[in-house]
Amino acid sequence: MEKALQDISAAETIADIIELRLDLIANFELSALLEATALPLIVTNRTKTEGGQFKGAEEDRVQILRQAIAAGADYIDIETSTPRELLKSILDNKGKTKVILSYHNFSNTMEDLEPLYEIMCELPGDILKIVTYAQDISDNLKIFKLLKRAKKEGRKLIGLCMGEYGEISRVLSPLLGGFLTFGALESGKESAPGQILGSTLKNIYRVDQARENFKIYGVIGNPISKSMGYLIHNRAFQEIGSPDIYVSFLVNNVEKFFNEFKDFFAGLSVTMPHKEKILRLMNAVDETAQKIGAVNTVVKEENGWKGANTDCSGAIKALEAEVNLKDKNVLIIGSGGTAKAIGYGVTEKGAKLTVTYNRNKERGEKLAEELNCQLASIRDIGDHEFDILINCSPVGMSPHADKTPISNGNLKPGMVVFDSVYNPPETRLLKEARAAGCTVISGVELFINQAVGQFEMWTGKDAPAKAMRDVLLERIEGKTN
Repeated sequence: MEKALQDISAAETIADIIELRLDLIANFELSALLEATALPLIVTNRTKTEGGQFKGAEEDRVQILRQAIAAGADYIDIETSTPRELLKSILDNKGKTKVILSYHNFSNTMEDLEPLYEIMCELPGDILKIVTYAQDISDNLKIFKLLKRAKKEGRKLIGLCMGEYGEISRVLSPLLGGFLTFGALESGKESAPGQILGSTLKNIYRVDQARENFKIYGVIGNPISKSMGYLIHNRAFQEIGSPDIYVSFLVNNVEKFFNEFKDFFAGLSVTMPHKEKILRLMNAVDETAQKIGAVNTVVKEENGWKGANTDCSGAIKALEAEVNLKDKNVLIIGSGGTAKAIGYGVTEKGAKLTVTYNRNKERGEKLAEELNCQLASIRDIGDHEFDILINCSPVGMSPHADKTPISNGNLKPGMVVFDSVYNPPETRLLKEARAAGCTVISGVELFINQAVGQFEMWTGKDAPAKAMRDVLLERIEGKTN
């Protein structure tokens, strides 16, 4: 009880409505909970089969909801699975309390939710709640379709998908007509799989702000949970007063996703493993992306979808702020997609490039052939003279920030050292390079530059780069949720 009262107080700074999960509060005092806030309260008492912890008889469980009605609770939530007579006893005697009639499916999302919705509409609930488990990103579209119908019919509906694939529904549902969405007060206090922090929903996604004619953007990839694109792009939209929103799409099959969602979004960021596969789905591809063979940006144009690559231009912009690339000897560590994009960019600017390999010599040889450049083993880089060192490997990325891709004996005064890793902003490589008298460039600059390029392609407006950089650094330094 003591902790519950503290949590109610904390939730008042974020929430419009607070749900009391009585099945999760030991020895609760209902009257004290109801009197603890002026905000509307939802009283819920779930069994284990419905994702809760109440262990008593159904009559006892429902009796607690009756007590909540008698005490003047604003809302109670009761499941459609409740035995018919007990459910009827609530619906017929709800008084001024509004009843949320809920359905949960913790295993999947049915192909057609319309029959369920229609059956629930026949019951005298004030608000319908249909929550299913998403096994694929496309399951969200079924919920969004239902929200559209409910809005048209003037029905109040809470429609959400649980699980990692369903996270976008928790953001977009209230913006598409859903009655509310649920957020957790803090990490570890989620009451359902895939629940997002309330502070994130309010402060980053701004789901409590009504908006019309907004566009949806997002990043597609797998995995996607570590992406920070949603932080910087939503801050950018907020800075320019745009109603648009940016979400993270966890995508397995990029072709299936694109065909099903292409009328849903206005532009995309693309991350691994889809940068190469999405290229063939574009109506047009810019020259840089075509030569690199990878797209990291998708934008909707009059003639269809265009693919572009801002990784390359973002890196070159960061480098050219410090050094003229023409005739410089550049050594790139790594042989993946980032190495290819940056390698293409520096050779276009007239640099002399050497790429390295560690264990996978064949992959290194392939990249050297594609970029028409020299190849070296990471173990032999001490034999090479270079003006610019670029780390395109993940070595040094948090949580392994104590690692570095090379020995500091290879760092010489006057060199330029650029690390594509942006978390932490100053990697061990950069710290050692700075100590050795090198000019250092953080991966933060690459990340922000490529995002600025994306934002400006999508919106046609100048991106608020400073605000985007600030929010990224705040997150990395642990100052934002």
